[in-house]
Amino acid sequence: MKALTLTIDKYIQLRQKQETDINFRPNIYDLVELKEVPDVNLINENWVKIKVKIGGICGADLNLLSLKTSTCLSNFSSFPAIPGHEIVGLITEVGSNVKNISIGDKVIIDENLGCEARGLVPCDSCSKGEYNLCSNYDKGDLSPGAIIGYCKDTGGSWGEFVVAHKSQVLKIPESVSFEQALVAEPLACAIHGIFKHLPRDDENCVVIGCGTIGLATILALKSFSNCNIIATAKYAFQSELAEKLGADEVFLVKKDLHIKKIGRKLGCRILSPVMEDALPIGGGADIVIDSVGNASSLANSMRLVKAKGTVILIGYPSYLEIDWTPFMAKETHIVASNIFSNLTINNEKKRTLQVALDLIESGQANVKNFISHKFSINDYKKAFEVASNKSQNNSIKTVFIYD
Repeated sequence: MKALTLTIDKYIQLRQKQETDINFRPNIYDLVELKEVPDVNLINENWVKIKVKIGGICGADLNLLSLKTSTCLSNFSSFPAIPGHEIVGLITEVGSNVKNISIGDKVIIDENLGCEARGLVPCDSCSKGEYNLCSNYDKGDLSPGAIIGYCKDTGGSWGEFVVAHKSQVLKIPESVSFEQALVAEPLACAIHGIFKHLPRDDENCVVIGCGTIGLATILALKSFSNCNIIATAKYAFQSELAEKLGADEVFLVKKDLHIKKIGRKLGCRILSPVMEDALPIGGGADIVIDSVGNASSLANSMRLVKAKGTVILIGYPSYLEIDWTPFMAKETHIVASNIFSNLTINNEKKRTLQVALDLIESGQANVKNFISHKFSINDYKKAFEVASNKSQNNSIKTVFIYD
């Protein structure tokens, strides 16, 4: 099958060159190679095979391609890998111990490779349904890998086929298209994040960033809270979509002008520190959700949150140089959110990915404008350039489409 492949040797080679040559700037596509690879096979009788119809490119993928990803969790990966963890497709093969899943079913895949997928007795986290925090990502029936796309045995959505454990498979309703269903994955990440500290109806919530995760966060907030939603966007086209999705106000990022405007909106006095951006004080957001995860977004988050307020990190930070003083000065509560797992709503426990899919099916979460660009896997270089240059291309979610 045809796939984009990633080897650890290539990653190390590029990282070392980056660290020794300050002028080295890799192309966004240098890390991966398109080639014919052996087909993926069922791990055992509890697995299924999927023909990928759409594979997404997310912010974490772009960080990987840009060599900005931490190697802290490298023990939970194996190579050569086929990246891509946003996956929708059709079932083409079913293991002998798989029930209620048939060849031809439209499905979306939960990428987490916890204990159940690995054929293990559940670890402490998995026994609680928190399989996104599994401690056994390097054990069991599979090679190491926390998620599909980082495990050499499963393939990923940047290839024509993947395999998944039966527990990872959710059927897509007939009324939901593959394009709509793909957005359930980032929407599930957003839902998981907001339920870490769900805003009350009378609270102010600031969403930092209006990329895919930020926009999905706005949808999630509108679905589960009547809080006041203020968002920051880097580009005008993101701002327009954020407003359509339900943000009460959106401010374009411009130096620290947006910080001053939002701070005043939230009842703050604006300080002007020496050689620093503006610092709102005496008010602020009850909750700030950082959907980006870089130094700039975290700096914005710490300035806009009120004293003893909460910052939820959904965007995945890596190596950052940042001044933590405002967090300390405000005694900010910092809460991290990692992918998704299960969620209890109205005393009913459901997979968070299923909750997202249900919102899309019902029409409560309108995701039709999320996918902005589609490419064949053969055009991967152009796809990565479009995905990583949002201002030039007005790109929201860029995806690979397969026949």
